[in-house]
Amino acid sequence: MNRDQTVHRRIRWAIGLVLGLQVVLASALAWAPPAPTAPPVTIAVVGDQNTAGIRNRVVWPTLMAARNGWSVSNYALPEAGFAADGMGGQAFGYQVERAQAQHPRVILLMTGTADASVLETEAVTVGATGAIDKVVRSGEQVAVIGPLWYETPVPQSVRRVDDAVRKVAEQAGVPYFDALDPPLLTADLMHAGFVGPSDAGQSVIADKIAAWLREEVLR
Repeated sequence: MNRDQTVHRRIRWAIGLVLGLQVVLASALAWAPPAPTAPPVTIAVVGDQNTAGIRNRVVWPTLMAARNGWSVSNYALPEAGFAADGMGGQAFGYQVERAQAQHPRVILLMTGTADASVLETEAVTVGATGAIDKVVRSGEQVAVIGPLWYETPVPQSVRRVDDAVRKVAEQAGVPYFDALDPPLLTADLMHAGFVGPSDAGQSVIADKIAAWLREEVLR
């Protein structure tokens, strides 16, 4: 065998080795288990008509889910609160129980403005304590948003609810979002008659709450 034949033979052997290694590598990759992915963020929202929507085409929990790739369930009902119960069976304690059936990662309590009409602030404190404790005992994360308002000065009835719920949240060691100082909304982001957030207002709520969740809760 001359020198050229030897060189060609070695080249063919090297090429065959490379091809063989590529086949082995491709087979290994094909059979390798997929890389683990982070579980989806699942959030259940408890709230009142500001979250359930009043003449809205879309509400902030839905927008928040779409914009962040989260799974968000909305259990809010009109005129509900920590103490306020709407038409019955609508208070936040009941909403929390319904939300827990889905085993979300986070239960988000959006303080309602209907509690501002409750004469005894102690009832709001008791309701907030019960709702937060119920989530903590079951092992989900809980985060609380204070009542929404759109102007200053904030009515004292709304301020009393904010103070009561904030105190309960702080004592429980759970995150609390202040929606009053400064107001989360402005008058131009409300429906006529200030009955609730407009679609533009719902959009603002979605973005601000999502930013807070990423920074303070989903860590």
